[in-house]
Amino acid sequence: MTVTALIISTSNPPRGALEKKVRNTGVFDRTIVCSSGEDVIAELKNQTVDMICWAFGINDEPTDWLEALRINPAWADLPLLVFTKEGDQEHRLRGLELGACDSVTFVTPTAELAARMRGHIKRSEQITRLRNRRAELAQMALNDPLTGLGNRASFDLRLGQEIARSRRSGNSFGLMMIDLDHFKWFNDCYGHQAGDTILKAVAKVLAETVRDSDVACRYGGEEFAIILPGTTATSARRLAERLHEAISTLSRDLWQDEKSLTASIGLTCFDGSRLAGSGELVSEADAALYRAKNNGRNCTEIYLPETSQLPLTFDYHLQGPTPLQAH
Repeated sequence: MTVTALIISTSNPPRGALEKKVRNTGVFDRTIVCSSGEDVIAELKNQTVDMICWAFGINDEPTDWLEALRINPAWADLPLLVFTKEGDQEHRLRGLELGACDSVTFVTPTAELAARMRGHIKRSEQITRLRNRRAELAQMALNDPLTGLGNRASFDLRLGQEIARSRRSGNSFGLMMIDLDHFKWFNDCYGHQAGDTILKAVAKVLAETVRDSDVACRYGGEEFAIILPGTTATSARRLAERLHEAISTLSRDLWQDEKSLTASIGLTCFDGSRLAGSGELVSEADAALYRAKNNGRNCTEIYLPETSQLPLTFDYHLQGPTPLQAH
């Protein structure tokens, strides 16, 4: 792996002297020389760098480019080594205050400089590995290991975020709860491995059918949930119809029409004017889902307040084998 140093100095000969000193350490395979902070940021956007070596002196203020380093996660842990003239205590301390990991002079012995550089690079690599591992663990904590969709924790987090966003913007969003019909029957007859195959296949269908902005999650067991930003009840119903069709096609692909897999769907919608919270929205979608189950399954219902007229039910009838009888 190529080890690269990015050198920044606003004047020459210090620029050339610094490049020579850095090369003489034997730590780096490649050096890149910049004459301004803007050049540093441009180089970092285009290639990987292991350390920044900065000849810091009176002409180096302002230092806006350092803020760009701090706020970018990809650069925040990049070691910044400040070089000052011998006896220049003011700039040595100022460099450390600005975020440098270390400060040396142009006359620091080469062996000592190399040891400092290797130590800082090693620590930076360790921090990066820990940060990446933490990000992986955080992602795992929000993903369902079987289906690859978001899990219940991810759903709760995203639903709360969408409610807050809707209240700020006034835009509506939809919440869809999906329950696979007679799933226990499939598990009892064909085993849990077959059940897992169904869950993974349905999750794939959901991921491929929804928009990129939608959030599909496995809510638990054979139940899934989809958050639909910027969606009205009408457009959510159209998506539900596409999902019924997709699950029907999936059923035929899995079993060549020998068995029929269907789903019941409950819908509710939210806009910024409502006071409902996450729990109430889930209860509304669940109530609509419960009615879909009671109305024969394989259909979609939209939640309406009790003061409204009869709930709207949208049936989707499979062509082919009769849906399985209730277990």
